[in-house]
Formats: sequence, C-alpha cells, structure tokens
Amino acid sequence: MSHSPTGGRPLPLPPLAFGGDYNPEQWSSTVQEEDVVLMQQAGVDLVTLGVFSWALLQPAPDRFEFGWLDEVIERLHAAGIRIDLATATASPPPWLTHEHPEMLPVTAAGTRLWPGGRQAFCPSSPRYREAAAALCRAMAERYGRHPAVVLWHVSNELGCHNALCYCDVSAAAFRVWLQRRYGDIERLNHAWGTAFWSQRYADFTEILPPRLAGNFPNPTQQLDFRRFSSDQVVAFNRIQTDIIRRHSPAPIAHNYMGRVTDFDHFATGADLDIASWDSYPLGFLSDRLEVTPEYKRMF
Repeated sequence: MSHSPTGGRPLPLPPLAFGGDYNPEQWSSTVQEEDVVLMQQAGVDLVTLGVFSWALLQPAPDRFEFGWLDEVIERLHAAGIRIDLATATASPPPWLTHEHPEMLPVTAAGTRLWPGGRQAFCPSSPRYREAAAALCRAMAERYGRHPAVVLWHVSNELGCHNALCYCDVSAAAFRVWLQRRYGDIERLNHAWGTAFWSQRYADFTEILPPRLAGNFPNPTQQLDFRRFSSDQVVAFNRIQTDIIRRHSPAPIAHNYMGRVTDFDHFATGADLDIASWDSYPLGFLSDRLEVTPEYKRMF
C-alpha cells in the first residue's frame, strides 16, 4: 500500500453522496479503468466495494490476497471517488463451507441449505464467526486509515435468508441462551406452559429449537427462539463493529432489508453510526409482474 497504516484521517462524507455498489472483481482492468472515467462523468463520489469478495480476498485458509483490491482502491482514490468498504463477511468462500459443513444453515424442516447462493452460514456458528472476525480484522488493519475509506459496510443485509437457523449448532447455543435467561428448568417450564401436551422438560439438554413438528409448536418456545436468533445476529454484527473501531476512525454502516424483520434492527443499530435500507421497488410490484415464487417470498 502507498499509504501509512497510521496515516491521515478519512475525507468527510459529502452532504449527499451519489453512487452505488461496485463489483470490479467481476471485470477486467480495462473495464475498470473505463468505469472510473464514466463514474467521474456521472458525478459518482462514493462506491461500495467488497461486499461479496471473500473468496477472492482469502482464497485459502492461510492466505489473503489484497493486491487486486489495493489497485482498485488507489484507482478510485486518484479519481476523487470515496469508498464505503465492506467487511466482505456476507458470504463464506467455498473452502470454508467445504471444511466446516456444520456451519451451513438448516430450516425448521431439517433441510440443510447448501452453498451456491449467498449467505450460506449459521449466525451461531463459532467457526464462521472466527473466520469472519479474522477477515474483518485483516481488512480493518490494512484499510482502516486509508484516506479514501470514509465509511465501513458491515456484512450485507443481515438476517436475509438465514436469521432463523435450526441446526444442531444453533440448538446448543439456544440452550445456553435459555439457561442464562431462566436460570433453572422449572422457571422455563412455568414460562413456556409445558404442562400442556406433555411438554415438561427435566433438563435443558432436552430442549430443541422449534423445528417442524406434527402439530403446533409451543408459542413461547417460538418466541424465545426468535429472541435468541435476534441476539445471535446482533452479536455477529457487534463482533465486526468492535474490530473496525479499534483500527479505523471512519463511521460504520449497515444496509438493512426493510422487510426482513427476523431480528431487532434497533439493537444492531446501537452498534452502528449509519443505518441504511436497501429498497427493492420490484418487490412491491411483484404481484403484478411475472417473477418466481422464490423471489416473491423475499418480500
């Protein structure tokens, strides 16, 4: 890098920034150079980088490759374009899910969701959190005081696709959460009304997430599981914001999806400087347009 790791503070954000997501890793250097010229002509002054770049930034467990991102950042900086730098933790690379398939999310029906899309991780997974923290730390140490990095972008659309995970890793974490909340099993039995339908528990080890059952799951169990799941998302966000604040003076933002309400947006917002919302106008028109059922379920 051409800048000092402890060099100048970031430039201030413009009163009204104009730009958007930029994924230069998908294009050749020739196209990237043309991109910058077109951005300048259009008046673009802020772009988001690195949202889904983990596999390129860390192609193997013991190897980071930042050279290509260094070049992109310097090219944008020379053109006067500021950067909202993502922690790149939104989607794990194939090597990570291959080595640790237990970190993949599981639905209430017991179906494991496999890699191949995005956000293929369980928010409670210790291995995923460890790997995400290592990447976030490497990013913050390298770019935390680069003058072009005026904003940080934690993960991407938290809770989208995977806020509620019913895997065995989540089950173990849920039991710990319940023990802290209730203290002893009898208090939990009373709160959950487990005398109904012979649901009384003798020990916390017997408790599972409210997976798909033959009839209606216990409503208080469902409520507590949603509280637990929200806390897991909040904790995952906090791991990253704590790391960034140790290495960078730039403000921290997250892009929420307004209709993804499986976690407490206000609780995560307490660890942010800026809360933004990804607006998908097509979602509001999906009933009138021919889109896939999977797409409609997102909105």
